[in-house]
Amino acid sequence: MRILIISLLYIVSLSAATVEEKKLAKISLQLNGKYQFEFAGFIAAYEKGFYKDVGLDVQLKEYQDSTQIEEDVLSGISTYGIYNSSTLIDYLKGKPIKLVASFFKRSALVMIVHPEIKSPKDLVNKKILSSTKEDFILNFKPFLDFYNINIDDIQLLNYKYTIDDFIDGKVDGMTVFMSDELYKLNKRGIKYHVFDPSNENLYILQMELFSSADEIKNHPSRAINFRNASIKGWQYALAHKEEIIELIHKKYAPELSKEDLLDEAYGIERLILPYTYDIGSIDKNFLNKQMSFFKKQYNLDQQKGLSNFIFNYDYVNKSLCLSEAEKQYIQQNPVINVCTYSDQYPIDGVKKEKMTGIMSDVFNDIAQTTSLSFEAVPSSSKEDLQQKVKDGECQILSAFGTNSDEYPTLQATKPFINVHYTLISKLDKSFVLSPEELKDKTIVVQMPSFKEYLHSLYPYINFVVENDKNKMVKMVLSSKAYAIASLDLQADYLIDKYGYGKLKINGFLAKEYPAPASIGVQKSEPVLYTIIEKALTRISKDRMDNILNTWRTTRYQKTMDYSLVIKIAGVMGVILLVMLYYQRKLRSFNKELEKQVAEQTKRLRDYNKTLQDSVEQKVEELIAKDELLTHQSKQAVMGEMVSMIAHQWRQPLNTITLQISQIQLQYLLENKLDKEEILKTFEAINATIIYLSDTVDDFKTYFCKDKEFVEIELEELIEKAITLIKARLKDIEVNVEIYESIKAQVYVNELVQVLLNILNNAIDAYEASNMHHKKINISLRQEKHRIVIAIEDNAGGIPKEHLEKLFEPYFSTKGKNGTGLGLYMSQMIIEKHFGGSIKVETEEGRTIFKIYLPTVSPVSQEQ
Repeated sequence: MRILIISLLYIVSLSAATVEEKKLAKISLQLNGKYQFEFAGFIAAYEKGFYKDVGLDVQLKEYQDSTQIEEDVLSGISTYGIYNSSTLIDYLKGKPIKLVASFFKRSALVMIVHPEIKSPKDLVNKKILSSTKEDFILNFKPFLDFYNINIDDIQLLNYKYTIDDFIDGKVDGMTVFMSDELYKLNKRGIKYHVFDPSNENLYILQMELFSSADEIKNHPSRAINFRNASIKGWQYALAHKEEIIELIHKKYAPELSKEDLLDEAYGIERLILPYTYDIGSIDKNFLNKQMSFFKKQYNLDQQKGLSNFIFNYDYVNKSLCLSEAEKQYIQQNPVINVCTYSDQYPIDGVKKEKMTGIMSDVFNDIAQTTSLSFEAVPSSSKEDLQQKVKDGECQILSAFGTNSDEYPTLQATKPFINVHYTLISKLDKSFVLSPEELKDKTIVVQMPSFKEYLHSLYPYINFVVENDKNKMVKMVLSSKAYAIASLDLQADYLIDKYGYGKLKINGFLAKEYPAPASIGVQKSEPVLYTIIEKALTRISKDRMDNILNTWRTTRYQKTMDYSLVIKIAGVMGVILLVMLYYQRKLRSFNKELEKQVAEQTKRLRDYNKTLQDSVEQKVEELIAKDELLTHQSKQAVMGEMVSMIAHQWRQPLNTITLQISQIQLQYLLENKLDKEEILKTFEAINATIIYLSDTVDDFKTYFCKDKEFVEIELEELIEKAITLIKARLKDIEVNVEIYESIKAQVYVNELVQVLLNILNNAIDAYEASNMHHKKINISLRQEKHRIVIAIEDNAGGIPKEHLEKLFEPYFSTKGKNGTGLGLYMSQMIIEKHFGGSIKVETEEGRTIFKIYLPTVSPVSQEQ
């Protein structure tokens, strides 16, 4: 009986386990390499059960020589894949790829060369090993273009290679992954130079998690769960390196030593930069730059944007709470026909039988939340569109005025956008500050509904209708109309496409009374109407603004007096040509000089890098436990701090030395030592030592990590920062203006760090100049809901070309003496830790840094 009960319990438990396994969704991840720490996050997520926690049974697939990663994912052989920036190129070529997460924030692939190759300029006619020419172009063409080097001038060898070919001198250089292969060279004592595109802020992403558009559309929640579990795996792997290394060595890659895996782990951490960026986050600004380069390099579709490439998680986080009737409707009607306007680009339009423009992005977002698909029904004219809507050829009209009565069969959804009108005129027209300036003037519009709406607001203006955009433009250019009143969303495109370089934006109408726009749903489709309504509630204002900005082009505000140019051209022609000739010669000379300076600067950086690599070999165990990036900026100013301490200590130490020497001299001369005089000398020495101790304490507290917000008088904090740099000030006058006593809750030492970064930069600027009157002005004031700390110097200002890059990581104007982290970390501290901002202004030789802090700390706001 006991045996029977035990057997039954075993069968029940086995069945329960089987049922539990069946509940897990089976998916796979195709890696782009062999098992190593490069994939530790995914291995950790699998082994620690993070995937199972979100209902996923994940198969990790190691890369094989015949694997076609993108093709496998798009065909369904694999559910997700890891690849590089080629995914963006193939998306632009039309492949249905979705980017789910991006892990590496620096270029993983670098080029190593023999030490005698000092500059990229020396690569001409050299033999370089790379996997393929296409891969080399993808990763290094922007870098080589930066140095005006043609790839065809380099001998690329793409056969199967090893590091031994480089070591044996068979080739001059090769591409390697900096996460592990540099360590192998260092271990063998091989000398080399590194050309790293990241040093020029040019790099290609190498750890991109992507999937197919079908997977994202059909299983959006699964995609988010897989992404989040993978990120959790990376967080665990980087926090428990030794544990995951032991696991990889024992179970996945026993051929790799633990020592090699540990070095790779720190290399991977430097690529992910987990203390600077959120793990897995997608940098849209970088992708936009990369997309622009790819479009130009590969002659790809200029109209295609990122909105359909990046998986938009915001639309999956919450359920739409669809009713059973709505769910059934979606199952029975997966494809919805949408009537589109023929002549309303970029608001609406059809290209290659697919929707394009702003409304295409709106419907794409709706598709992500509802699983509906939308097919365009194009129209040849406004009348054709009205007839198709009336005949029910489409269930939806893409966009129309919420209060319009032109389409009686449609029901308008809630407004999702408000539109106003932009005036477009000839270049010689003045900007219209008030609609009253247009009294009795003729303004041309494209649709009768536009005329009706605007006339109701401005009855004193003469509005006329012209459907043809070319004719509208000609009316303005021939002065038959003063201006075109176009929907603001179309104005830029109209100027760019039809303006012939002779039009500009010169005013706005109905900005105070914007017209709401909606999606029109046939009244015979009440269930579809509620589905679209619910989906529209998921499109936030920020998301809508992002869609609109994606389709905007640069606005033209420049004007030119062509008659004046014609009048002076004859008189000044010869002089102008002479000036242009000498200017061209001067520009050529300057350009050559800039190249030489850039080359010499690069050589100095290469020498410095070689020295740094040699030092790193000796102190590998120390740098293995490097401080977090947020504290590297403090370490970067450590030398300056030591210098300050040295200045503070030099005179007191000299005093102590003289006092001791005096006693020794009296003793050696056998003079009688007076007890009272000895005690007095010792007291003076003791007082000096106390002063030295206090100095150390002042600097020691600066390097302590802040753990909590502290309420402090900001005047006291500013004085503390000035005390720390007092030894460097020398002949620099510091003026502090405090308009009122202001307290704030801050991380004291972090804010002091920001002040020191800015003050030290000002001092460095003065040291590089020959100015006699050196002055730093510091002011503190409160404006409404924010506190402003301004630091001003007159050390010559900052060049305009440096302003855009000033807060970028690793950008420095100090050459090899600068880390490029000071201002970047200052911005990170102010924005992320304090919820404030930091701005810089420069004019007439003055530079002003302004730190804006909220009057309420981020901690208080959360509470």
